[in-house]
Amino acid sequence: MEYTIAYFACCEDKTIKERSVAILNDFFADDSYDFDQNASVLFIASGGSENFAIENVQNQKDVILLCHRENNSFAAAMEIASFLRNKEVRVSFIDVFAPNANSDFKEIIQVNKAIASLYSQKAALIGEVSDWLINSDIEDQLIKSKLGVDLERLPWNDLGDYNTKTSSEEFLKHFSDFDPKPLQHSAKVYSLLDEVIKEHKLSAISVECFSMVKRDRVTACLPLAVLNKRNVVAACEGDICSLIGKMIIRSLTQIIPWQANVAEIKESQILFAHCTAPLNLLSSFSITTHFETNVGTAIQGAFKRGKVGAFRINATLDQYMLIEGEVTETPRHSFACRTQIEFATTKDQAKLLKNKALGNHHLIFPAAFIPLVERMMDQLQVKRVV
Repeated sequence: MEYTIAYFACCEDKTIKERSVAILNDFFADDSYDFDQNASVLFIASGGSENFAIENVQNQKDVILLCHRENNSFAAAMEIASFLRNKEVRVSFIDVFAPNANSDFKEIIQVNKAIASLYSQKAALIGEVSDWLINSDIEDQLIKSKLGVDLERLPWNDLGDYNTKTSSEEFLKHFSDFDPKPLQHSAKVYSLLDEVIKEHKLSAISVECFSMVKRDRVTACLPLAVLNKRNVVAACEGDICSLIGKMIIRSLTQIIPWQANVAEIKESQILFAHCTAPLNLLSSFSITTHFETNVGTAIQGAFKRGKVGAFRINATLDQYMLIEGEVTETPRHSFACRTQIEFATTKDQAKLLKNKALGNHHLIFPAAFIPLVERMMDQLQVKRVV
């Protein structure tokens, strides 16, 4: 990997510059770097560089300060960080001599790229936020100011009738082992959603489909499963918190998590369930009816086992819940939505979810990415519920 670094010192001192190059060569031992004063990664070589540094980052949203214990570098970086934070710049602080400094730096680079990627994305709510999601909407302007994401709200009446669409052959290929006849309505819903995504240049959607279920006895569970497999964020029930949470995790991992209900909390075990799931997160699946209505089509899948995290961001984008656990079983209880997992965790985390939950839907994703999610929330100044 090659990095671009802005160099700041108190003066044109050859000794300081030579020492700085030696320090950076050690820090980037497995990578390469060059100098450019317009970079968002700043190497603070010495004290007295404070004013030079802040003049070069006027338009930056995220800045990384590299510093060390010599030549008042650390002191200068502390002053610069304080000034920039007062200007609402997101500042990351790396002592290059600290243990794991290079891995921390690379994580921050990944997180900053993920945050920057959100600023070019556009999402849409199709229909309305479902009536029962009384704590799962987010103000459009808050989403824009916090994450840079534009959110459109598209009523079903503005999108036309799915029945006028052609059944998507692309969609049906994902279900080649099943009889295509019962899937024709779902294939038409997929065609409609795919057209909307392309027409509005969307990166993500949240779909409220119960009005369509009640009217036409057809669901969007399978279309959402395919869209998520295609790496297009597709949330259920018009849930905006899940939509934004999915976008955050995808920006970091390129994996779209599973949106699930909390169906039961035991002493150290949680049952999560929902009627759709990204097909690529399942080891196998069958097609059945939607749980609450017993009509349409839904996914009943065997979730891949392993360690996972369960994540949710709140409706004011200033708190998040994140618990860790392991998928130990994929049951088929008759009292919950079709795809289900038993999530084994600690007593303390189960109690935390029960007593301090930010809402119902949680997003299930591989546990290997938990440190990145934690760091991104820290960057965005979103506090973890503890």
